[in-house]
Amino acid sequence: MAKKYVSIDDLEVGMFMEADVREGAKGSASKNVLLLGKGMLITSMTQVRRLKEAGLENVTIDTSKGKDVAGGQVVAAPPPKMREPKREKPPPGRQELFKDEIKRARKIRGASVKIVKQFMSNVSTGGSIDTEKVGLASKTLVGSVFRNVDALLSLTCLKDYSEHTYTHSVNVCILTLAIAHASGVSQQDAESIGIGGLLHDVGKAKIPLSILDKPGPLTDEERKIIMSHPLYSEEILKAMGDIPEPAIAIACQHHEKVNGSGYPRGLTGDQMHSYASMAAVADVYDALTAARPYKPGLPPHIALRVVFDGKGTEFSDRVVDNFIKNLGIYPVGSFVKLNTGEMGVVMEVNPQDSLRPKVGIIFTKFGNQRQSPMVVDLVWEHKNMPPRQARSITQADDPKRHHINVEDYVG
Repeated sequence: MAKKYVSIDDLEVGMFMEADVREGAKGSASKNVLLLGKGMLITSMTQVRRLKEAGLENVTIDTSKGKDVAGGQVVAAPPPKMREPKREKPPPGRQELFKDEIKRARKIRGASVKIVKQFMSNVSTGGSIDTEKVGLASKTLVGSVFRNVDALLSLTCLKDYSEHTYTHSVNVCILTLAIAHASGVSQQDAESIGIGGLLHDVGKAKIPLSILDKPGPLTDEERKIIMSHPLYSEEILKAMGDIPEPAIAIACQHHEKVNGSGYPRGLTGDQMHSYASMAAVADVYDALTAARPYKPGLPPHIALRVVFDGKGTEFSDRVVDNFIKNLGIYPVGSFVKLNTGEMGVVMEVNPQDSLRPKVGIIFTKFGNQRQSPMVVDLVWEHKNMPPRQARSITQADDPKRHHINVEDYVG
């Protein structure tokens, strides 16, 4: 054995100390320990005395480079120091990592859908709304958004056709909260927004299902009935007496447009509540991306373009900017083609670089479909790989053209 861990009292001239003793030296006497490199040959006992003064008690010697211990005490070597794993930090503006928050977000969203389903059923039969449950749902949704907004946002691309009314209410709530978060709204104020988002379509409980779920185009009379649901929502919520005013504004104004072309009252942007302006964008985006009996859902990037095109006319400039800032240029669920010829689904946005999200690659560059997606971080590749090798998005595409259901790959 060439190396031994020995007491410093057994050091002799001619022995070779392997360790860099500066790591263990302490106190003012450590200034006298002037060693270079990772080891030194003991050439005088003065060196040993100075090592003791520096606070060293045991050292490692290398007998292949110097003398061995002659009858000295060999002590057990300390266990190797385990480096603490480097803790991954959330990106700026996020309190939690996406991978940690997404677990909670799934449960929170699922519970919220159940609560909406329950109160919509109650209202349709003349019953009441459990405002305590709605308030708690809002509080938990707000908490998740403020921990990591990307988690709940990623789940809004999940559309349950059979429960569209309920999932739509929760999605609009999440999308509106995301805009509010990006706009600097406090967590406390956001809870009123959450209540408004969850309750914004409660008036639809008064609309016949034959009209709500009609597979074909609506007649003028049917369209007029549908357009009355914000007024029903306002009436129901005001009658309850304990719903915050901003929440009522969201319910009755989420179909208004800043140019006055919306309904039910034709309000302009300066007449609309600021929170209702946020909900108006959220409502349209979720409606565009959802498949209905009379239309297919649009891919996220196309729906985002529709919202952007309405900036300044139908929607508030500031609200649209904050909305796109949160969703990214390629929202979760976007089907994209890479410069390598590979194709996949956006699984997670990168808040620091909206052009380089995390993509689950589904198709290889040869067009073969993978059994499970291979997730790549385009920001990491951009920073750590040569430019010609790093993947990047070249365009977004419609997943239906490739017989892909993005909901199978996200959430």
